[in-house]
Amino acid sequence: MRASRVGSRPTKGSNFADDAAAGGTHRVTGQIQYGIARPLTSAGTPATPAVPSELAARLGTFRHELRKIGRHPDRPTLLKLIERAGELGLRDDDIRPELHEIQVALDALDFADRLAFDGLPIVASLDKLPAGEHCHFATAVRFGRRRGDQIGHLELTSSWLKFHGALDMSVVWSEVESVERDGRDILVSLSASRRLLRFSSHSPEEAARGVSIARALVAGTASHL
Repeated sequence: MRASRVGSRPTKGSNFADDAAAGGTHRVTGQIQYGIARPLTSAGTPATPAVPSELAARLGTFRHELRKIGRHPDRPTLLKLIERAGELGLRDDDIRPELHEIQVALDALDFADRLAFDGLPIVASLDKLPAGEHCHFATAVRFGRRRGDQIGHLELTSSWLKFHGALDMSVVWSEVESVERDGRDILVSLSASRRLLRFSSHSPEEAARGVSIARALVAGTASHL
């Protein structure tokens, strides 16, 4: 996780939550650790003592405000959350998973802006595509939930969302109602059946890229209807 301030290089010992962002972002790689409700404990102790009640209350307030922003936060809202963490006196180590999630959301906004300016990327497809059809995103995923999971690959092409696995599946973009991200999962809602498709990727960053591309493809299809 990038350390402290969004958009600037921190000095040693600085805290991301303590310093309000001045605007702008830069790239980060890494894996978000979901489990926001897990109690956080101080480092360097042999046991796992409970979080002090006063700190727990401040953590609860921040996590509640983070949940309230929903799945479509804008940049000012995300930067305000970083400021809010400082107001609550929270350190980076207190809210590291939450700060990572905020950064993933900021990076997703930057990526969506680049898609609008540069257009969709073109990547190698898993199978040969018809003339004029391009693959814009492909990644290994788990499809489904728990015991019904299938291992395979998700592919987003000009006209289709495709899953390649033990049982292949294809959906045209005109049948997609919405595309959301939940951690490292890509959630696809179908308009006619109200079915929800869940594809679990290897990281939140990968899921965020896939969601941005899928939304652009859905929007492009809708504009031609």
